[in-house]
Amino acid sequence: MGDIESWTFQEIAFKAEMDRHDDPESEEEAWILCAEDPATRARSIVELRNMIYERGECTPPRTDDAFLLRFLRARRSVPARAHRLLVRYCNFRDQNPHLWRDLDWFSLTKLGHIFEGVLYDRPDVGRLIIGRLGLWDPDEIPVDDLIRGCLLLLEIGIMQPKLQVLGGTALLDCAGLTMKHMRQFSPAVAVQAMNVMGFSFPTHQRGFHVINCSRVFETLFHFFKRLAPVDDLWKRVHFHGYDLNSLHRYIDPECLPKRYGGQRQEVSLEKWLIKIKQYKNKDFDNDMRTIGYATD
Repeated sequence: MGDIESWTFQEIAFKAEMDRHDDPESEEEAWILCAEDPATRARSIVELRNMIYERGECTPPRTDDAFLLRFLRARRSVPARAHRLLVRYCNFRDQNPHLWRDLDWFSLTKLGHIFEGVLYDRPDVGRLIIGRLGLWDPDEIPVDDLIRGCLLLLEIGIMQPKLQVLGGTALLDCAGLTMKHMRQFSPAVAVQAMNVMGFSFPTHQRGFHVINCSRVFETLFHFFKRLAPVDDLWKRVHFHGYDLNSLHRYIDPECLPKRYGGQRQEVSLEKWLIKIKQYKNKDFDNDMRTIGYATD
């Protein structure tokens, strides 16, 4: 793909980040990936909303159809499972208001390339999100800002019906990670990170892959795993060491950046947020304000 063609594709993809419309052509993917039946979708939303009011276990920031649908899609369209997820989501927000309340989301451009994405969303991978923690300087950026950045990526992304259906795949690159970095991850911070990445957030995690990691990190990861609830998410965690061929058995190189033997251009969180600010609209501001973020 040439430079001009690549630039044009990216601009179209950036504009599409503001899309809030369900594509009728994606109904088959919604059925395969989320067990969503157009004939019963409205009934499932009503059932979920009734559970919220009748059980009183949480107070969501919104209860409109579009908001509740993202929880149903994340839990195979089963209202009871979606309700449990919504309760965890609300509890997480209530317990960690410092991660989102009145946060100037654009300030997180300072995270630069620590988080990246590939704007090439496929049904088998969804949105690929990359964390490069070795680029993080703990002396300059507090660990809370890493969690804030990851949470923001997901909150904005999940506004798109397409990504609610496709879900996402996470790639954690441990190149350059040292014990100085690891000491920042207290058990409380580790639990926050795990909640954001799947336990308490309405996205169906397609896979979590760890590359360029040593046995020491893998051991620490399994220690933190004991702090989190038992969940099917753990079955989708894969360690690849320094073996790109192992990674390619799970993620088609067509979906990966060149540094991982792939073909795609990665986009830094910094650039993504700059483009979000460029193309955002009143609906986006309203969505962000509703879930507690500061807006212009």
